[in-house]
Amino acid sequence: MTLKHIKIFVTVYQEESITRAAEKLRMTQPATSLAIRELEEYYHTKLFERSGRGIRVTSAGSQLYPNAVRLLSLYDEMDAEMKNWDTSGRLRIGSSISIGSCILPQLISRFTKEYPELDLYVNVDSSDVIEQNVLENHLDFALIEGSVHSEKLKASVFLDDELVPVCSRFHPLAGAENVELDSLKNEHFLMREPHSGTRQLADSSFALKNFQIRPTWESTSTAALINAVSIGLGISILPKRMLEKQLRMHQIGSFTIRDMDLKRHYSLIYHENKFVSPTMERFFEMLTELRND
Repeated sequence: MTLKHIKIFVTVYQEESITRAAEKLRMTQPATSLAIRELEEYYHTKLFERSGRGIRVTSAGSQLYPNAVRLLSLYDEMDAEMKNWDTSGRLRIGSSISIGSCILPQLISRFTKEYPELDLYVNVDSSDVIEQNVLENHLDFALIEGSVHSEKLKASVFLDDELVPVCSRFHPLAGAENVELDSLKNEHFLMREPHSGTRQLADSSFALKNFQIRPTWESTSTAALINAVSIGLGISILPKRMLEKQLRMHQIGSFTIRDMDLKRHYSLIYHENKFVSPTMERFFEMLTELRND
């Protein structure tokens, strides 16, 4: 058994397909299948079973996977260390969509000026996808909003934020304070997708008041929602940091809801087994500096 066998197994597990794994690894399908058979012979157990035209992981395969991912992670860290990763290696950073839109670009700009030789990879997606990528070592660390769902992740707050109810500047609610929740029952809600941190906080906060949001629009694009709100297609609940320009220029209106707490935190997350390199530590320091600005 070699590390190559482990890498092939992890890729097949993640792709749920010998064919797709072979394409991703730039190997032939027979060579990929052979590696899996050799691994199964080594452990004297089946790791995958054929299911129709695809494959299905066995309980033994499910048990092997987290240890295999951890082993590859340790190898990657060793390899990076030997290649002088602190100044010229690769750093993989994840971010939720809200943070990736309004905070991360400035951070990356500052960071690349300090480490011009460092190869940076940035992945912006919904919080749940980013969290899973950190767990599977596709990302070194990430910045997300909302709650962390795995005990294997370390999390620390680096910035405070809040959500703001917004509407068209011509809407009767524009500028209103302490709006009763019941008065929103007939409004069209334009919301982020269900698994985003923004949507999860909005849904949970409204649910505490026995109010269920039933969106007429859902989008991964905050900009699309802001545009829809501005022309009067409905109301939305969006991050304050992403609305500063539009509110300042009176392109949209805002209002407050009685007894509704929409405050939240932005968090830094990384795997509990992750070795924190000097470059990662420097990025973490920049997050602290951002909080103190």
